[in-house]
Amino acid sequence: MHNQGIVDALNAAVADRVVPGMVLGVRNGNTNRFMLVAGMRTQIPSPEPMSPDTVFDLASLTKVLATTTLSMRLAERRVLELDRPLADYSADLYTGDIGRLTPRFLLAHCAGLPASYVFYRTWDPYAPDPEVQRQSALRYRFRATKLVHEPGRTTLYSDIGLILLGDLIEHVCQARLDHVFNAEVAQPLELADTFFRHLDDPLEQARRPAAAFAATEQCAWRGTLMRGWVHDENAYLLRGVAGHAGLFATLTDVMQVAEALMNAYHGEGHYLQADTVHEFVDGPELVPGSNRVLGWSKATPEASCGRHFSTDAFGHTGFTGTSVWIDPGPRRVVVLLSNRIHPTRDNTAFVRFRPGLHDLVVHSLNQT
Repeated sequence: MHNQGIVDALNAAVADRVVPGMVLGVRNGNTNRFMLVAGMRTQIPSPEPMSPDTVFDLASLTKVLATTTLSMRLAERRVLELDRPLADYSADLYTGDIGRLTPRFLLAHCAGLPASYVFYRTWDPYAPDPEVQRQSALRYRFRATKLVHEPGRTTLYSDIGLILLGDLIEHVCQARLDHVFNAEVAQPLELADTFFRHLDDPLEQARRPAAAFAATEQCAWRGTLMRGWVHDENAYLLRGVAGHAGLFATLTDVMQVAEALMNAYHGEGHYLQADTVHEFVDGPELVPGSNRVLGWSKATPEASCGRHFSTDAFGHTGFTGTSVWIDPGPRRVVVLLSNRIHPTRDNTAFVRFRPGLHDLVVHSLNQT
């Protein structure tokens, strides 16, 4: 494996201030694996070097690694039925148009929901009774969302859909989402460093010092540098545990989840059935021409994975500068985790850098 060109690209991106730091994990075939590290996990108040065990705010990778994977597990046991309207699960929680949506529509981002709410600025990030605020946000905002399209007609990537799905999972499992994730994903896959970090009542494995985490943004709304607490504002209002954001993990653990999904795709291992994974990542498109499958996105020439992943590949990105791509044919996994919004989200150079890095990785793999 010719890694030097990749190492040079990572270091150049750090030197050019494309991103403060990042870690890259690659699997190709059954035996070829490597990890690379570059840059800093934080720049302020003083620089600290990135390391392989840095814990990252995964942002929207939560949607696939947590909520979608949980949906697979629960669908296999028929605890969650993908085509059952939400009102059938609870007519009290899910009323009106929201009640007629299905988990399948939510996963495929074709439920007709708007992309997101930007209402946090008028809410107190340090409310005296945060659980009351959380329940108010769910009841009066997310569960009361007005549709902007007829369900099943148009693809529109929506945080709200995955917030509702996470809410539904809590309802059917009668447990908080971080507890469900720990029981259904983290423990079976032996993930030592993957967790939601509840702002008020974190699980034991989520109780870590700030130094363990890559820093994200210097946040004006919260008046502090976000490090070890979820960056996404809506997830923060939901106390750090939500279906669309809030998951933290190390590179090793993200690779482990990706490899478990790829192995299941090939009918290997005991975590998920092959038919389940295929239904989620290879199923018929609900909206013609969309690259959205259930939870995941399929590779296209414009995707963050660059131009050389096959059309069978599936992946996702996160706002903080994270991505995972799985190409089942060559058994290829590429995970890139960064703190690209540190100290500000205004730096978007990383988004342009990422596809070329994936192209370079595939080129290097093809030289072996």
